[in-house]
Amino acid sequence: MRAFGISSWLKRLRPSVRAQRARRSHLGPQAMWVYRGLLTAVVITSLTYFIPYQRPYHVPSLRSGATAAEDIQAPFLFPVYKSEQQLSAERHEAAASVPVLLDSLPDVANQQLARLDSVFGVLIPTIRMDIPDTLKQRHLRRALPSIVGSMSVSAITTLTEVLSQSSAPYVRDFRATCRQILTELYDTGIVASKTPIRSMPSERIRLGRGEQAKEVDLDAVHSAEELRQGNILDYIGRYRTITERGASEAVHELLSLFIVPNLRPDFAETRRLQAEARRGVAPVKRLYRPGDTIIEKGETVTQEHLEALEAFADEATKQELANPLKRLLLVFAAAVIASALTLALGFFLAVQEPDLFGRPWHLVLLALLLLATAGSASYIRSELWAPDLQTELWVPYLVPVPLPVMLATILFSPKVGLALAYIIALYTGTVFGDFYVCLIAAMTGTVAVFAVRRVRHRNQFFPAIILLVLTYTLLIAAADVLRFVPLGGEMGKHIMLGATIGIASPILTIGLLPIFESIFHITTDITLLELSDLNRPLLRELAIQAPGTFTHSLIMANLSESAAEAIGANPLLTRVGCYYHDIGKITRPEYYRENQGLRGGRNPHDHLTPSMSMLIIGSHVKEGLELAEAHGLPRDIADLIPQHHGTTVIEYFYNRAVELGDQSARRDDFRYDGPRPQTKEAGILMLADSVESAARTLTERTPNRVRQLVRNIIQQKFTAGELDECALTLQDLHKIEDSFVPVIMGTLHGRVEYPWQKAERLQLASVRNS
Repeated sequence: MRAFGISSWLKRLRPSVRAQRARRSHLGPQAMWVYRGLLTAVVITSLTYFIPYQRPYHVPSLRSGATAAEDIQAPFLFPVYKSEQQLSAERHEAAASVPVLLDSLPDVANQQLARLDSVFGVLIPTIRMDIPDTLKQRHLRRALPSIVGSMSVSAITTLTEVLSQSSAPYVRDFRATCRQILTELYDTGIVASKTPIRSMPSERIRLGRGEQAKEVDLDAVHSAEELRQGNILDYIGRYRTITERGASEAVHELLSLFIVPNLRPDFAETRRLQAEARRGVAPVKRLYRPGDTIIEKGETVTQEHLEALEAFADEATKQELANPLKRLLLVFAAAVIASALTLALGFFLAVQEPDLFGRPWHLVLLALLLLATAGSASYIRSELWAPDLQTELWVPYLVPVPLPVMLATILFSPKVGLALAYIIALYTGTVFGDFYVCLIAAMTGTVAVFAVRRVRHRNQFFPAIILLVLTYTLLIAAADVLRFVPLGGEMGKHIMLGATIGIASPILTIGLLPIFESIFHITTDITLLELSDLNRPLLRELAIQAPGTFTHSLIMANLSESAAEAIGANPLLTRVGCYYHDIGKITRPEYYRENQGLRGGRNPHDHLTPSMSMLIIGSHVKEGLELAEAHGLPRDIADLIPQHHGTTVIEYFYNRAVELGDQSARRDDFRYDGPRPQTKEAGILMLADSVESAARTLTERTPNRVRQLVRNIIQQKFTAGELDECALTLQDLHKIEDSFVPVIMGTLHGRVEYPWQKAERLQLASVRNS
């Protein structure tokens, strides 16, 4: 029953192993060359597009504050356009010169004055009736519901007391005063609210239309909102007739009921007139005709001269581009420069980094780093460049050259980072047409490579920040001194900008590294160090469930790291790969010899057929891949799980099948599924795995015997073709052999025999002799 369960379980696993192998397949040689060609075309096309047109050679390049060495005259007609800020300011000023149109509504005042008269016609007789005040107020509510209902009780009471106790002449004066106040307000003009008018460009208003129109400030008219809130009291305070009797608040409430706007803003017409005023502002600042002098010899160069020269250069460029043949020639010239830089980088990768040169997605990432930096340089040159000394000098330092260089150094290698730094520096110098820009970009890129070439911890980026800030400071200061930039303010600004890029680049590198590692399946030393922690859950489980396998992995890690250092491979990758290469044995540890000591030495394979044992042993590769995926191990580590076995034959079970007389037994049935090692690190793991296991069988552990064992195993793997698909050379194999021997001797060293051990040995010998 147990054998049947294992068999069905293994049959279920086999397709998944093949799927893992298919997922890790690479492009063929021909397809890879086609891929490289297409990627090269994309990079060259993008770089060509990013290269801006340079300043025409016959247009002089001067700096503000310099002295003109010769007369410069306009060879053709060209305009000097106003800057966007200046044009916008003038258009706003033109729109502000157009007042807001207000239409008068003359009938409103007459209607409200007539309404006031009718109210007083009812209010005064009622109040002066000889009846109690309560009856007066009740009668008023019936006669004037809209008026009395809108006023407070205190206001009604005040008016009743004042008008009922006063003489007839006073009542007439009181009525006339209220009418006079309302008339004055309407004569001045009332708008509903001043808020919408204040939102317009101009706060001036025009009352009326035609020749009788009058233009005044907005404060010259009243707002119905403000009058109702208390501004009527200013007018009431001028009349003693009301103020002496304490009726100001009551009259304010009364007159507020007759405040209706008699001025109406015409916003639509106002906006139309303002738009016409904006369109009437000419974008041309000055027009130079052929023969006009732009700047005279000996004259100090000002900002106006620079603007004229820049307009001269723009017009000259337009005339050159008007010719289709010249336009095509300019594109061709840019393509030549882009091709030279791209092919130089490609040749370097083919010669110095063949492993990177053969990985499609890694080439895509390198191209993205190059194009992103080139695109930012082109954008900065096109959008932020200005014809003045200050802008011309500080703008190039905005290009974040150290950022892609540090990413390339950490993700690939220092050589790749250095090559990318020089390519970006040459391209940036081409974009800005400045040697100092190229020099500073190259040097800061070089320092960036030096600063992060051995980064393994996040805190190691802090020295990079210090080095970059110092490099930017020294190089920018030196370049500014050579260009006679005044010491102090301007130079300080340039240095501050460079220092900002020097600080921001390492910080952004820290944030972008995990993203690029995840998307492009790249494993950096920082990630490897995190994975090398033996307290990680997967390694702790391996140590508990399969202690023999864990010990084997640790010894194998020492062997592999020593060999990787000897041949220039990645020591950290080989060490971490050893830790995880046999994690699949966690599932069924008792089926592997190194773990059977804890179970009394019992071997479950004694009760299984060789073919069944082979299926169980081979399944730990598939189990390892599943655990690697479940625990998020990088692909570089997961690939070592099947590759360190390659397609080797498990000789023990094959020979046992032959001994048992199994006529159907074939060597290929006892092979691992592979693939064979694809990298130097995988080849080292294969050799270290076999050597460490075989060294335990040596009874005589002398250096010569150990060296002979190591040599035999390496020759066996080499002869079997297991190392054909990795980049290990014969010289590398000799170095690996030399590095394995001292590590094995140190691991399998002898110890001084303790007295009790000697006594037991002698006692056992005497028993055997008897």
